[in-house]
Amino acid sequence: MTTLGAAAAAAYVLSTSKPSTRAYIREVGWHRPDLWLHGMFYLARMKEYVRLGRFAGGFGPAIPGWMKRRYADTYHGKLVPLEQARMLVSVDEDIEVRNLENVVPYQACRDIVLGCPEEIIACRCVCRMTSDAHCQPDEVCLLIGEPVVSFVLDHNPDSARRITRDEALRILEITDRQGCVHAAFFKDVVGGRFYAICNCCSCCCVALKSHRFVGVPFFGHSGLMPEFLDTCDACGRCAKSCPFEALQPRRESAPAVDLEACMGCGVCRAVCPSSAVRMVRAPGRPEPLDLEELRRPGRRS
Repeated sequence: MTTLGAAAAAAYVLSTSKPSTRAYIREVGWHRPDLWLHGMFYLARMKEYVRLGRFAGGFGPAIPGWMKRRYADTYHGKLVPLEQARMLVSVDEDIEVRNLENVVPYQACRDIVLGCPEEIIACRCVCRMTSDAHCQPDEVCLLIGEPVVSFVLDHNPDSARRITRDEALRILEITDRQGCVHAAFFKDVVGGRFYAICNCCSCCCVALKSHRFVGVPFFGHSGLMPEFLDTCDACGRCAKSCPFEALQPRRESAPAVDLEACMGCGVCRAVCPSSAVRMVRAPGRPEPLDLEELRRPGRRS
């Protein structure tokens, strides 16, 4: 689109839309209608967006690898354990850190703003809502920060509501006990910054299914891996629950870990009945998303 065409489109939308829409477009940039038009559809028509994703997934084998990687570079999640997910909804100051390829290794994440989450909403998960006999509860997606919060509330009043930090923490803890994957999501249509925590189940989540079966690398490695303690009784629950099928159960000892398949999501730790799993740094993998490290003096830009 030409600069003149972009200006005309932006002027029309800005003059006829709600304040939340205008704030959203200003955040993304009026000169990027390729981003905000996409984003408006994505954030306002979430069910339709996910249904299109499911439809496209049916053509997975025919989609070129470069196209899958390009799509994932603009919409992706950094896997985080429960402790880091709690921090994402509890940080009480603005944090802006630049050039974080080593922390969140994605091309679109050079400028990441982990903002003060004064505004948090819980949304009904559209992946679950568009699945037959879906998992419960379905109010498990957390969106954080303006202008995304107001925009989504204006356009999805029946499936989103404002919540407190304590309510957000309860959602994280409930989904953690259920063996869900916590992922901090970043997307180009919200300025390439952190904007959501998805708590994903392997049976309903479109992103997880696309990552595992279609070859779209939605999820970045957490930077962690499981370490099994002597208290492991080889019950096999962790292997059954692993969303990436990275654990092979053994009869009388801890499961074998396929480090290529393992994404360090921490589900094995969450479901272990004997607390025999701890998450440790994974050699050769990206740095974990560690807010304590980001907040130390000298790391601020």
